[in-house]
Amino acid sequence: MTKIPDLFYRFNVQLLHILMIPFSFMVFVLVYRPFDLDDFLNMNRDLYAFNLTIITCILLVVLLITRLSFYGLRGYMSLSYGWYIFWCCIEVFIMSHFMTLYMWLMLQHTMPYLEVLGHSFYWLTLILILPYVIIGLSLKFNSSSQYLETNDDSKVRFCDERGNLKLLVLASNVLYIMAEENYVHIFYLEKDKERSYVLRNSMKNIEDICNANGFLRCHRSYYINKLHVKSLRREKEGYIIAELDSKEKTHIPVSKKFYDGLSSLL
Repeated sequence: MTKIPDLFYRFNVQLLHILMIPFSFMVFVLVYRPFDLDDFLNMNRDLYAFNLTIITCILLVVLLITRLSFYGLRGYMSLSYGWYIFWCCIEVFIMSHFMTLYMWLMLQHTMPYLEVLGHSFYWLTLILILPYVIIGLSLKFNSSSQYLETNDDSKVRFCDERGNLKLLVLASNVLYIMAEENYVHIFYLEKDKERSYVLRNSMKNIEDICNANGFLRCHRSYYINKLHVKSLRREKEGYIIAELDSKEKTHIPVSKKFYDGLSSLL
């Protein structure tokens, strides 16, 4: 199944859910007073505004917990669209339970708990489906637009081990790539300054990307961009070093195994 884009896991997106969904609920109920929720919240005691405010706060607190949990688990999850919709449904169900608990206590147990729960879930589902859909579709559209904008043959798309795009950089700006345990360090130029990005992936997984963009293996832990190799030289100790043309004058080790192939291409 298709996985949700990395955009869905970002903190600002979780903040959008936390703020927009309770706000949408309050505005919708105030403006339209839908279904029989009006009488239910009023309770014949002029408690409409008070109850609406408390329920909105309940939604805010539940979303604060669920969305921060979603953000905290981003490194361990790779959800499909189906599972993401299921997560949203669980959120609505949890909000319904806390709303039910509050309303049931305010009604002083005059209605069965399950009956109040049924009303709560029905109301929240119909009211909140619109903001959920709007947010989801906007994220889907934005992620698709970003993909089209970044799908440039001259740029390298570095993805993590889950396939989520993490770094987009011109192939000519990449200096070298270094492996370190379960990560690779990508060193590249940005506005004439050397930058680095730590990507959770392995050399083996990015091998095809490196080969396709002309990066050469010079060591078991290094790929190098031949466009930035200034010289190859052998040190007194017998080590072979590739000097790059960057301002940092970086030196990259070259294994004897890869020296002949590298020198013939420079």
